[in-house]
Amino acid sequence: MMLQALMEYAEREGLGDADFATADVRWEIPLDDKGKLCSGPIALSEDATAKKPLPKKILRPYTSPNELNQGDKSHFLCDTLERCVQMLDEKSSPTRRAQHAYFKSLLQETAQAVPEVQPQLEAVLAFLNDEEAIAGLHAQLTKAKAKVSDNAIFTVDGMNLLKHEGIKQFWRERRKAAKSGIARSQRVCVATGELAETLDTTEKITGVPGGLAMGTNLISFDKDAFCSYGLEQAQNAALSAPAELKIRSALNTLIQRSKAQRLVFNNTIHLHWTREAMTFPDPMDNVLSADPEAIASLLLSVKNGSQYIGLEANRYYCMSLSGNGARIIVRDWLELTVPEVAKNIADWFEDLGIINQNGVDTKRDFKFGALLYGMVRAEIDELPPTLAAQLLHCALRGRNYPLPQNALAAALRRQQLDQDDKIKPARLAIIKACLNRSPQPNHIPMTEALNPESQDPAYLCGRLFAVFDRLQYLALGSVNAGVVERFYASASTTPSLVMGRLFRNAQFHLAKAKEGAAENVRKDFEGLSTALGIKFPSSLSLEQQGRFALGYYHQKADYRRRSAENKEAREGAEAAKAQA
Repeated sequence: MMLQALMEYAEREGLGDADFATADVRWEIPLDDKGKLCSGPIALSEDATAKKPLPKKILRPYTSPNELNQGDKSHFLCDTLERCVQMLDEKSSPTRRAQHAYFKSLLQETAQAVPEVQPQLEAVLAFLNDEEAIAGLHAQLTKAKAKVSDNAIFTVDGMNLLKHEGIKQFWRERRKAAKSGIARSQRVCVATGELAETLDTTEKITGVPGGLAMGTNLISFDKDAFCSYGLEQAQNAALSAPAELKIRSALNTLIQRSKAQRLVFNNTIHLHWTREAMTFPDPMDNVLSADPEAIASLLLSVKNGSQYIGLEANRYYCMSLSGNGARIIVRDWLELTVPEVAKNIADWFEDLGIINQNGVDTKRDFKFGALLYGMVRAEIDELPPTLAAQLLHCALRGRNYPLPQNALAAALRRQQLDQDDKIKPARLAIIKACLNRSPQPNHIPMTEALNPESQDPAYLCGRLFAVFDRLQYLALGSVNAGVVERFYASASTTPSLVMGRLFRNAQFHLAKAKEGAAENVRKDFEGLSTALGIKFPSSLSLEQQGRFALGYYHQKADYRRRSAENKEAREGAEAAKAQA
């Protein structure tokens, strides 16, 4: 089904031209009709005003990576500065000279076959054969900080040779003639189910993280153990040429789109699309952008069913890919309907909802990247390789799929080591979602804000730890290494070892704290102590540690809310007194 879905996408988007493909082109080399350089090389970009302009995407004649890897071939009319103008560096392959000669031979062949552009092609050849002119171009390109791997095109008197219809037709006929001499075996195509001539090797997919720079293969076999029944290379999963082209074109297009959306985590790229084009916003966009208005609209539309009525027949696909050397690994595959995905993503944001640090409003608009960064010290690569993909697919699959335990473990580990207020809400949101989607039959549902009715020992311990922290602040003010920095890790895993000591310290802090400020905290201290009794838990499981973290966070947020309310009340009273 996965291959058929990719083929349907290619057919819908009009992808799959076997003779031309899009390439990123950085430079234009402008020549006159005599083959002289009109000016310096011109930098091409999609948006010249961007801070880091991207190369311009141009349709060029297609030459497969398999042909280029032979070492004596090049692209036609548009290629790297190494191949087309012999701009080499110390890392350049010795084969580049042979490829440059092939580049010029293609120009000569075209000049004879397409007489109407013969003068322009001969002008390009004259330039390429002029060593002094080439050296001057190299100097200008070096000054412009061009890379030898940058692609370049030639224009002659303003004419872009790539756009000439005669040249395009020449290339198609040349490719057709080359294919006609190849005899292929007939087998059942795994994508179409039809008997057809199948390929021994498939072309490479570009841009898969973890794969080779030259591209990766979706299907290939190079070990004897993979070659049953005497079938070698790609014949064990036989594809016809048209099917392979559609699948490859769809994957290359979706990979580029996903890179632009920053859907790459831990060397895994996540592709998503629908069988039929949607006029409504893609639900996945909310996971990435976490726009508050868009999330509110999604939650409302799912609640009343207004936006996605009639889309039950439209399938939603998500595929996760990573590279392993020259091969692609399909990490995960998901197929649902559009309304199902919309509802599941709405549930995802509901499950992430947690009281803000101010203790007043609820925050649920967490970007997916923010959740990942909440579980690491600095880089997402610190997470287990499959964790980001598992979390993303749990968001798409719904509440019946528990979040991975290693997500909870990673968040709790960072919670013990890092009390950075900027990323704490995202970390606590993922802890809460993990607990509420727990597969344990008797798991305790966690609320968004402080739950004064909870009698769970782990949650109460977390709340009491926040009381200890608050009492220390009221008694001593800010200190360099307080209760949290010194004891959070041990209190959240083995409360009985440290909570007794902190309990005694809290009584001293109560005596030092100002009576008015400490009164409410005193009540919390007495109430929580009574609820817990005289014996603290000896150790806490992973989920209990999560409840400890939430109890601590909820109590701290509630103290901030109280402080803000008290400050507002004092200021109001002072203002009223001043007016009187």
